Amino acid sequence: MIAIERMLPWRARPMAHARPVARAAFFPCVSLQPGVEVIEQTTNMDAMKDTTGPIHSLERLRAYALAALVPFFVDGAAGCETAARLAAEALLDEYQAATPRELQLSAQIIASSLATLACLGAASAQNLSVRETLRLRNDALALHRKSEKATKALQARRKQRATDPKAMTLAHTRWDEGGFQLTINQALDKLTDANSKIAAYTDSLRPGVQKPKPDVSISE
Repeated sequence: MIAIERMLPWRARPMAHARPVARAAFFPCVSLQPGVEVIEQTTNMDAMKDTTGPIHSLERLRAYALAALVPFFVDGAAGCETAARLAAEALLDEYQAATPRELQLSAQIIASSLATLACLGAASAQNLSVRETLRLRNDALALHRKSEKATKALQARRKQRATDPKAMTLAHTRWDEGGFQLTINQALDKLTDANSKIAAYTDSLRPGVQKPKPDVSISE
């Protein structure tokens, strides 16, 4: 069983005392709410188009990362984007990133972790074929590996910064835009796919809706 809690900072785990709106936004894919949709990432990426100012400003990159993370927290079509941003901001700040690379890795961990939860939640839907269920579980495992890899890289950067900061070079601290975009886009694609499966399953539970017979075939 995947240890999901290890993907997130320890202070982010106990959500029981969080405000209801923040709790709902935190798990956008496992709440099984009807009409689940994911707001297009481009809506929030508008804030990233301004290219003025220092390229490696940590505060600027933080805003950039938050804009990319907001779609992962929006709770369906009626979700509040402001609440989603607050949830993303609180979780990202838990990592206390001190360099652009640490900030990038923190955002990637969050995106991959939430997409993992989405795939696991969707894989439990009883209207899926065996092939679809296995694919979602495989997606969850692949995303988990990405999160673990980013976590190890983040720990290595922190350790180096704490023990031998003079040895840190630009390669250790700079933002990797290609890696960031690849991880975020892949995670968002998996999240969107999982949300669509959740929505279809929720619709099938409504009174009067004929439930399709599950396909037990595992062939393509």
